[in-house]
Amino acid sequence: MKKQFTKKIPYLALAGFICAVGIGAPQISSAKQANAASKVVNQQSQKAQPKIEIGQKLRVPELNLKENTYVLDYKPADINGDSVKDQVILVGTKEKIDGKLDAYASNLSVIVQDGKTKKYVKYDWVNKGTDGKLYGELGREPNLIIGDYTGNKVNDIIVTAPQGGNGGFVDHLILTWERNTLKDVLAKDVVADNQELYTNSQANFRLKLPASWKGHYKASQYAGASTNKIMPSAKHVVQFDYTTKDGKDTEMLLMISVFSKNDWNRLSSEQGPPVGSVITEANGMVYVYTTPQSNPFDPQSNDGKLFDQLYGDLNIKNSFELLK
Repeated sequence: MKKQFTKKIPYLALAGFICAVGIGAPQISSAKQANAASKVVNQQSQKAQPKIEIGQKLRVPELNLKENTYVLDYKPADINGDSVKDQVILVGTKEKIDGKLDAYASNLSVIVQDGKTKKYVKYDWVNKGTDGKLYGELGREPNLIIGDYTGNKVNDIIVTAPQGGNGGFVDHLILTWERNTLKDVLAKDVVADNQELYTNSQANFRLKLPASWKGHYKASQYAGASTNKIMPSAKHVVQFDYTTKDGKDTEMLLMISVFSKNDWNRLSSEQGPPVGSVITEANGMVYVYTTPQSNPFDPQSNDGKLFDQLYGDLNIKNSFELLK
């Protein structure tokens, strides 16, 4: 099946989030196998809700699911922090090839049924293709992992979607519960004044980027052991890279690193050029930003001029905000 462009994150950051399979409760019908925004459904099914099993077709009238929607994985877990286990269900659509269901599932979505209210929340995993259109994520035998990825002592939902084939990679989606809906931990949201809001729940900050940056940068996030390759001693690193007009080259525009206070004090006392400048300190962590010492491009070239403009448009201390 044709693969659309999608987001990658470091796999090391996901280690350790393995959870047991549980029992679900939405209405289902038997079968042989099994918009990037959350949708809340307030209605509740009045019928008895039998146990669900992986490989069954899923039918929830309130959600208007496609006829060929199957349960790919599910786990009972408290996702919203109310101490009641919720129903976490991974679903996708499947087509028949030569009379058998395709090994791949398309249009992957996560459905959570609140264990207390029985209301449903649905998140559709979609990605922007090279043509600018949105396409549903696909995967070969995708699954769910439940664990506290964001560090707020409440379970998050991690979806892994293997792409198959020789040397195939795995796509990941990380969802957290926020204001009675599911939110992509690594997503960039567009705010009302046309500026982009980059949010990093794991590192506990958001950054309001200038409108001029839109379409000219990419953000790479690192956590845990992977940060040592970018910034030794840092707990988290986010690097914002300028992408050239031809898309063939990238250069760092901004790096934000998060250190423990002890590590930062040690680094600050060492001889040599400073690692960066402090933005703020909170909860024993120090947030530091690093910028390039000079324009890596010819200042008179198109890329050089745009690089200078993007660098000049950013006011880091006014744009930076802690989440909590």
